[in-house]
Amino acid sequence: MPQNIDLRGRIAGQSAMAAVVEAQSRRATRGFVARLCGVSPLTKESRAQYRGAVGELLVGSILDRLGHSWDVLHGVPLGETSLDHFAVGRAGIFAVTVVNCQGDDVAVNGDELVVARAVSTAIVASRTAARAVARALTAALGHEVEVIPVLVMVEPVKVSLLAAPADVHVLTSTQLEQWLASAPEVFTGDEVATISTAAEAGTTWPHPQQAAQKSRNLTRAFVRIHHDVRAASLRSFLWIVVALIVTFLSVWVLVSVLARLVMSS
Repeated sequence: MPQNIDLRGRIAGQSAMAAVVEAQSRRATRGFVARLCGVSPLTKESRAQYRGAVGELLVGSILDRLGHSWDVLHGVPLGETSLDHFAVGRAGIFAVTVVNCQGDDVAVNGDELVVARAVSTAIVASRTAARAVARALTAALGHEVEVIPVLVMVEPVKVSLLAAPADVHVLTSTQLEQWLASAPEVFTGDEVATISTAAEAGTTWPHPQQAAQKSRNLTRAFVRIHHDVRAASLRSFLWIVVALIVTFLSVWVLVSVLARLVMSS
């Protein structure tokens, strides 16, 4: 029998944040020198989850400000995996998957997503998640529903669209809000309310997973890690600036000395 779960209590990026907090809890404390030099507090295991959590938080904040005519759920359980974000409004039902592309060039070629020259299966995963959501809602509502798969790329540097996927909408995080707001209406307000009620019921979803931690405690733990990561990045940047200044001054002094030697000979 499926477990019950409070989907309203879940926050954007909850699964990824829980993975980061769990991985970081097993890491030895950084020494003074490591902290001073700006060594990242993240383990190799937790870097991908951290990047994913940051992306989900950003997209979650965009969806949460869509307004009262929309209903948004985060971390909808789909068995072994979970859907990053679920959104339903008069424009339809949307299964939103997130890929954090901050600082990366991206190419879209059909079902192939290339992020910083690495091939990702995110487009296929987005389609699969949307189909799982459609099956679950169809069973819960008693009639077939269409769920639109959306893949959101968070802040890519450049996007090259070689060929659009057949049935997955690929957007950047800056395009998402306007795209949803301008989509044509297909549901009435009552239909949105009915779908929303079914979506928030834990029994709708296949083998839903319980939250690893309470949202408030998880957020506090992740914020501490996020603060440490930002502080480490700042220290690392400052050391790079110092190194560049020292290098420039060293070259300037060397050139000055050579110039004097040439002038005195």
